[in-house]
Amino acid sequence: MRIVEEKVVPAGSGNLQGGKGTSINVKEYLDRVAKYIPAEVIAAYIITNGIATKARDQKMWFILIFFVCLICTPIYITRFTRTRMEAWVNGITATIAFVIWAYAIGVGFFNYIGWYDAPAASIILILFSLISGAILPVKKQKPPKPKTI
Repeated sequence: MRIVEEKVVPAGSGNLQGGKGTSINVKEYLDRVAKYIPAEVIAAYIITNGIATKARDQKMWFILIFFVCLICTPIYITRFTRTRMEAWVNGITATIAFVIWAYAIGVGFFNYIGWYDAPAASIILILFSLISGAILPVKKQKPPKPKTI
């Protein structure tokens, strides 16, 4: 599944206490980076922009395609989530990823409005990829209530 699932962390565990809790596993980290990329929406964005380059009113199509894909990203991604936390984290992160990837691709909307800069696009894409793996929907369990005797 292309969704980063919510992780339940037992009370009292975590990185500083040596528990399994939220310790970083490189494979899981890289899986999260890949899962946050809305590949299907980006593919649709690239294909439709390619078609729009042959249209009479390209600027209208570039703007329309970008905003339709932007709106569709969280709707599409959140369909696969099970919890509210997963929906929020995956929806927001995938939407940000779409904007960054749309910018990095260099076709369509950002190129049309004159904001595209290839070196900046590459740097932003690399930095986002590094940071996005650290985003994890986590729900900490509350410690059990003490029993009264």
